[in-house]
Amino acid sequence: MTRAVSTVIAITAMINFVPCEVRAQDRPFEKGNRTRGLVGGVGIGYQPPWAPTRSDVAFAAFHPRMGWFVHDRLELYGEATMFLYARPETDLAAGAGAMAGRYYLRTGGRWIPYLHGGVGMLWTGLDVIEIDRTFNFQHFIGVGWRQHRVRGPRLVFELRNHHISNAGTDGENLGVNAIVALAGIEWILK
Repeated sequence: MTRAVSTVIAITAMINFVPCEVRAQDRPFEKGNRTRGLVGGVGIGYQPPWAPTRSDVAFAAFHPRMGWFVHDRLELYGEATMFLYARPETDLAAGAGAMAGRYYLRTGGRWIPYLHGGVGMLWTGLDVIEIDRTFNFQHFIGVGWRQHRVRGPRLVFELRNHHISNAGTDGENLGVNAIVALAGIEWILK
């Protein structure tokens, strides 16, 4: 009995995990497509084990973005960064995640998971010990899910680690880290 069950499980796994060609009209995106979107959410500061971050920050985040698929699974994009800080004081930060990318882990299904990351610049007047000037750098990395629909806007959900620091260009490079949860909509222009 156990050998029969093992055989059925092995055959099922082989059938389900064998790569198969997806018809062009079923693909949610492909090389040459463009994207436009708006995402927003909240960020909460935290202290990672590897960094001396001490400040307790909280902010609302807003990111208009646009991208281009350079491969069926790889999208390069840029996004504007706007933060409205509520903690430790009310302040505004603005910048650009000028170089970013998403790698899609699959190209089909109702929800398409991806990994993403990017770097850019950020201007802020936030007065915390980890940030010693107005002009800073930012980098982010995380995971996301994009809804697959034939037409119209698609829902997008992301969870990312966001880091702001002077990148070692002046004084101490302590930086502020935050976990950011984002949700929004995007359009794929074919």
